[in-house]
Amino acid sequence: MSLRKLLLALSVPLLVALAAPTGPADAVRPEAGAHARAGIPRTYDAALAHFRNAEGYIRQYKRFTSPSGNIYCAVKVRGLPTGCEINEGAVRDPDVCRNNPASKYVGRVEFHGGHAVPVCNTDTIRMPGAPVLKYGDIARKGGFACLSEEIGVTCINLNEADGFFLHRGEYVTFNAG
Repeated sequence: MSLRKLLLALSVPLLVALAAPTGPADAVRPEAGAHARAGIPRTYDAALAHFRNAEGYIRQYKRFTSPSGNIYCAVKVRGLPTGCEINEGAVRDPDVCRNNPASKYVGRVEFHGGHAVPVCNTDTIRMPGAPVLKYGDIARKGGFACLSEEIGVTCINLNEADGFFLHRGEYVTFNAG
């Protein structure tokens, strides 16, 4: 078994165990970790550490908005790839947007083929009425999970050990392999 598959085999049960049905109707409180203001996750392992230290609830949300309203995410919504977009603070990225005549800014990160991909969007995935995912809470649906924090939103694909972080003016994509 490869190291990547071993790490994945160990991390998926941890996050699935956190989603056991207890607490409020659609939520479960994960075990609280050592609370410290963590920096931006730049690796899958760092993202997993953020999830382990989350002190909120796990919610079965298909879509949500951050408390600031600036980040909107779709998690396993029919007809949309799982991903998040930023309302203000898209990232100028000439390398990624080179062949896009309409936009030079990455405003969304989506999972395609299980991997996080920056998107130079001119459209939106936002739909009205999305619940707010409080800071410290995790939205989990299927093999995807997103964590809302004051520093931004981190989303991971539990089946591919891949993910991304998004906040105003910056995005990071990462994987374990």
